[in-house]
Amino acid sequence: MEKLILNQQNRPRLLEIIQYIKSAKNIVVIVGAGISVSGGIPDFRSPDGLFAEIMKQYPGVFSSGRDLFDLSRIFISSRSLTTFYKFMALLKQQVISARVTATHHHFKKLNNTNKLLRVYSQNVDNLEERAGLTINDCNNIRSSDRIVKLHGEIDNVWCNICHKTFPFSSDVINAFKEGTPPECQYCMEQAEKAKISGKRVRNPRSPMLPRPNILLYNDFERTVGEEIGRIAYHDQRKADCLLIMGTSLKVSGCKSLVKDFSKAVHNRGGKVIFINTTEVATNNWEGIIDVHIQGASDDWAELVEAELEKEPANKKRKRSYEDDEQNIKGRKLKKPANKDDKIVGIKQGQPTLQFRRRSKLQEGKTKRPRDREADDNEEERKVTRKRHKPADGDDKVAVTSKGSRNSGRRIKTQENKRRH
Repeated sequence: MEKLILNQQNRPRLLEIIQYIKSAKNIVVIVGAGISVSGGIPDFRSPDGLFAEIMKQYPGVFSSGRDLFDLSRIFISSRSLTTFYKFMALLKQQVISARVTATHHHFKKLNNTNKLLRVYSQNVDNLEERAGLTINDCNNIRSSDRIVKLHGEIDNVWCNICHKTFPFSSDVINAFKEGTPPECQYCMEQAEKAKISGKRVRNPRSPMLPRPNILLYNDFERTVGEEIGRIAYHDQRKADCLLIMGTSLKVSGCKSLVKDFSKAVHNRGGKVIFINTTEVATNNWEGIIDVHIQGASDDWAELVEAELEKEPANKKRKRSYEDDEQNIKGRKLKKPANKDDKIVGIKQGQPTLQFRRRSKLQEGKTKRPRDREADDNEEERKVTRKRHKPADGDDKVAVTSKGSRNSGRRIKTQENKRRH
């Protein structure tokens, strides 16, 4: 693994790496809490991080910071449960006051230049969404939503009884500060209805314990591995560059994700670049990570942005319809033949795109053969009867059909019928 410090001395080599990123077409980014530190959210594992803060306030409750996110450790006592809720209230307040960082804006700009394939985020702060990117719910592997939340998000609260979510409002924050969970309004309404009808809506041995909509260790009831695995497998078939930013790669699930993407990128001739202020947690990353750039993610983002701005506008890549499979579901869109062509038939939600020539056909000056036949059938149904006065005084009725095969023909008169 090549190691570079993000400084002026290594600038020539750094520019070579940036040039490679500029040539990439489908960049995948895996990020951790380190990219949000400059926005006002402390990381978890540093000496001044959130884990250390909780350990000072509540000594002896948890043996490690990991236990704060372990479902089997949170609910073993009322004290540990109270500590968990107070910690979540503190985290939510810091997220509310946080700022979107240069790194988050960098992801948005990569998306604007159609180089960003996906961002897999371990963070729950949703700063990527504030930067203008959309969150993928993992139900549609071809979705153009760029953010995949590996550990959930803290904007909502999840009820362990009804499995519904509701906003993490100021009332919920105040309840968490007291160390007590808020009441789920839906469960309360169902309980009231059950009381009136004499039915039991839930097992009274199962306490109602709403918690932030984040993924916890040993939370077997809320596994999202299969959904994330499907979209990751889809992205691995396209990715040609992997960036890892703001994480020490200690979480086992994230490590597996990095190794899978690294193998896919290397098979395609791409590079894996690790940007972080500290080194990876273990030393067994040789052959998986190609370059470690030691420095702040914001400094790296600003350096890349400066080089991207130098790229001529006419050379910036435009994502083809073939790349954006959500819009055309994998079908190729033909280039218009001339300036008179235009795109028509776009439906909201599931666009269907086709080209139609703008010519005399649209102006109604001529018709296609199938249209002419349709008009013939229509005219045959609109038969007009005209009465003519013959020379011999007999009334003769002629039936004509304008535009039909029988147009202009004379139908035998009643007198001729009688003669025959």
